[in-house]
Amino acid sequence: AETREGTSTELLEQNIDALIVVDVGAFPAEESAALLAWVEAGGLLVRFAGPTLAATAEKARAGFGRLEDPLLPVRLRPGGRDLGGAMSWGAPQRIAAFKPDSPFFGIKTPEDAAITKQVLAEPDIDLPTRTWASLADGAPLVTADTRGDGRIVLVHTSADPRWSTLPISGLFVELLDRIIEFGSGNSGN
Repeated sequence: AETREGTSTELLEQNIDALIVVDVGAFPAEESAALLAWVEAGGLLVRFAGPTLAATAEKARAGFGRLEDPLLPVRLRPGGRDLGGAMSWGAPQRIAAFKPDSPFFGIKTPEDAAITKQVLAEPDIDLPTRTWASLADGAPLVTADTRGDGRIVLVHTSADPRWSTLPISGLFVELLDRIIEFGSGNSGN
């Protein structure tokens, strides 16, 4: 696969198949509209969580709302989840075996991949059908949803080792390979 770097506006002009975005909270209105149109035309948007996205969800709660972003596959619960620290909810979580209906089915989950922090999905009746990967305790790790002819995927932890050991495991590459297969060859038409 060919990789390119740039702003989303620059990249969308290059007729890309997939766009990977790391820790973006809310997109400006014009950029959001362009990205959504691109996804609906067949693009694949892959988002990774991080402190900025978590803070955006928390800011929505401060305004007595929920983060409802058309460029996320699920609604996010404010507050995130911290695992394994002194002020945490519990021990770091392992990744659960992938279910038969997951695009990741057949990939072995390594024992050494652990999640210490994540953004949480808001409970919803459709959440199980949008969940591609979960933690051992059932919390979603990767969620996805279709928009028109395209798809939006969210990895609920960071793309670097700040929040998990996933990015430094062999599993990370295998997951990205399977996700990228959903790129449709969008030509921008």
